[in-house]
Amino acid sequence: MQLFSFITLILIFILAFYVISNLMTRFLAKQRGTVLKADQFVSKAQESNGQLIDVREKQPFKRHHLKGARNMPALTFSQGKSGLRKDMPIFLYGDTLQAANGVAKQLKKEGADKKQVFLMAGGFRQYVARQNNQRK
Repeated sequence: MQLFSFITLILIFILAFYVISNLMTRFLAKQRGTVLKADQFVSKAQESNGQLIDVREKQPFKRHHLKGARNMPALTFSQGKSGLRKDMPIFLYGDTLQAANGVAKQLKKEGADKKQVFLMAGGFRQYVARQNNQRK
């Protein structure tokens, strides 16, 4: 019985950590830019002629990405200046919101205006999953 209680307690801590982590990521993302639902993100990126940046690594980007996106992996992004224009909207997406959020943090350090930075809520994985479900 004690083992069951111990396992239950550990699972509760893991769940709490997961929920708190997601809430913090969303809160921080809103501090660094505008978080849009995937469909809104895609349509706004297309109509504004902004800079569409995929922060995933090269291989996932090569397999599938949004039309017009440039690949700037999150892991190498912080090594120097991004080269992005700060006077134009910047649309960031990764597999998850957390990946794009890290790049938004770097852009904020470089002086990007929060009103010019847009992040995809849920990330690219979730967007692709929704697109596949709608086709079925």
